[in-house]
Amino acid sequence: MNRKGFTLIELLVVIAIIAILAAILFPVFAQARESARQTQCTNNQKQIATSVLMYVQDYEETFPMSAYFGRNNAGQLALVSIYDALAPYIKNVDIFVCPSYRPGIDWPQRVQAAGSPAPALGTFRYVGYIPNLGLFAENFCPVVNKRTQVTKIAAVEAPVNTIMLFDGYLKNQAALEYFNFLGYARHKEGLVINFADGHAKWYRWNGVKNIAPREQFPTPATAYNGQTTRVGANNFYYNWRETDGLIATEAGLQAVPSTASGPNGPYNDLHGVPGTGVTDSEDIGC
Repeated sequence: MNRKGFTLIELLVVIAIIAILAAILFPVFAQARESARQTQCTNNQKQIATSVLMYVQDYEETFPMSAYFGRNNAGQLALVSIYDALAPYIKNVDIFVCPSYRPGIDWPQRVQAAGSPAPALGTFRYVGYIPNLGLFAENFCPVVNKRTQVTKIAAVEAPVNTIMLFDGYLKNQAALEYFNFLGYARHKEGLVINFADGHAKWYRWNGVKNIAPREQFPTPATAYNGQTTRVGANNFYYNWRETDGLIATEAGLQAVPSTASGPNGPYNDLHGVPGTGVTDSEDIGC
């Protein structure tokens, strides 16, 4: 019996076809995986938004603080964060981690590296979402002479336009200031944001400025503490400095200048409460 095998040319043609198909399909599979992660991230942020609103109902219509000095179970001084405040309402701290950014921000390490007078409380370790430091107050008194007043839900003029938490990055070896809490466009050149009305949505990086239109919510010239508004580039309440282009790596975000205002100010700014004079963490003394 005569058997005819494949010629070398035929094998090469088959291999070439497979290679072409792989080159076409692999990016499609990668995008599909990222879309699934983005969906999971959106679900995480919806659950976090729900936990915030549950907290608000339990604490006299007041939003939790992003950070304050409290005590741990041993009675020692500790930095309590918004994540610690929300943990009882979530039960699963893995929800704090974005599936596209694992393991995420090492919060206890960042707190220590920032030179905090006290360590993190220790309820959790990794997070992937950053709080709006204009909406969620802070109180470092009496350890540090700095605080931002708490926000009542009744004071939020436009809940659907007011950011709560977002896909973000906290710079390492840097102060715990709003200009070091940066948006991180890790989902197909965009990021997931949740809002004070409880919904969560993906935005492309250059669409952030449309969240609170300046025609409706112009950035005020004066902050609520009487000082000149420090952020709000191009008069947008929430914005991404488009002239700098998109930075979508940890190394790139780490290299962003830590400057409060001016042309070298925050790479992006997703802090503040539209309709008010609050545009970031408006620090006042104790």
